Amino acid sequence: MTEKKFDNISEDTAFKRDLGEIAMAKFRDGKIDRRSVLGLLGALGVIPIMGNDAFAAPSELVLVNWGGKAAEYLQEIMGDTYTEKTGIKTVVDGSGPSAGKIRAMVESGAVVWDVCDSGPGSAIIMGKQGVAQPIDYSIVDKSKVIDGFTWEHGVANYTYSYSLCCNPTMLDAVPETWADVWNVKDFPGKRTFRKSVRGMLETAAMAMGAAPADVYEFLGDKAGIKAAVEKFREIREHVIVWPSGSMSQQLFLQKEVSIGCIWSTRAHLLKDEMPEGSFTSSFNGGVLSPGAWVVPVNNPAGADEAMKFLAHTQDPDLQIKWLDAMGVGPANPAAADKVPESLKKWNPSSPENLATQTVYNDAWYAENQVWAEELYVDALIN
Repeated sequence: MTEKKFDNISEDTAFKRDLGEIAMAKFRDGKIDRRSVLGLLGALGVIPIMGNDAFAAPSELVLVNWGGKAAEYLQEIMGDTYTEKTGIKTVVDGSGPSAGKIRAMVESGAVVWDVCDSGPGSAIIMGKQGVAQPIDYSIVDKSKVIDGFTWEHGVANYTYSYSLCCNPTMLDAVPETWADVWNVKDFPGKRTFRKSVRGMLETAAMAMGAAPADVYEFLGDKAGIKAAVEKFREIREHVIVWPSGSMSQQLFLQKEVSIGCIWSTRAHLLKDEMPEGSFTSSFNGGVLSPGAWVVPVNNPAGADEAMKFLAHTQDPDLQIKWLDAMGVGPANPAAADKVPESLKKWNPSSPENLATQTVYNDAWYAENQVWAEELYVDALIN
């Protein structure tokens, strides 16, 4: 595996781990109870011990995500409802389905997982490595997935975005575009951007006039990338970087920043945690990214059972429950009209919000991330 491919995997990993942190915060607040021993082990980051007892039985389906309360949401919303429908027991393992673990299981012949919550970059890489199964689109319905969010070895399960957020009580006017964010005269105060380049250069490109649909064309050569990096250098003294989703949330809660580009899942939490009128979020110019289901080669419950589970998770009502619980947008476009009015503004995949965003480009990052990251960190931090 090349270094660039590894970096793409770490983007998937970083976000899934952040979902785990969100879920753990809900657990500490007593909002959801523990549902299984495996969920608790996942929350603690314990890797299951390999052995005969760890293998899934034919009547059992093992689902894997990144732990914490996200594991309990997966169990309750997707797993338990599948059990009710089919009688097949589902167990959620929250130890983290990294591409490296999946590859090690497949190559050692000791596969213990059936369905993994991954990302498109990882799905593409694992497909090329021969460790992820092709999605059976005779069972999984492509028409129940947003256009462009199906791949040979993965299918979208939800969406999230890098969104434009602000505290209106700290500003005279609310920024509506990334150009506004760079306008420190009319929109004063500290901003926050991610410490990593992922999802960030796109905002600078749009601040310089690129339409969402043309962002990666703007960043298509070294000149465009360097111009986006230099755009960050213009405002570096006004920026506090966030290395984790939890820190991006704290920066707003503690009023250390008035404006920021953060994960929409953190914005979903802030809307309830900050006083009324002190937080707003916009998907205008957002960077949308899908998560993806992946099925390891030789999964114990069998490919057919795994694909039936993926088809079950396409139910728009279940995906809306996921949106309400975690702030992740439905991957099934049919869910849009069913989303409650109170949640529509916070749904990254609604038709209205999709129309204003660019879609995170895994192929671009595989080609450019390593050297773009160096330039970005130097411009914004060093």
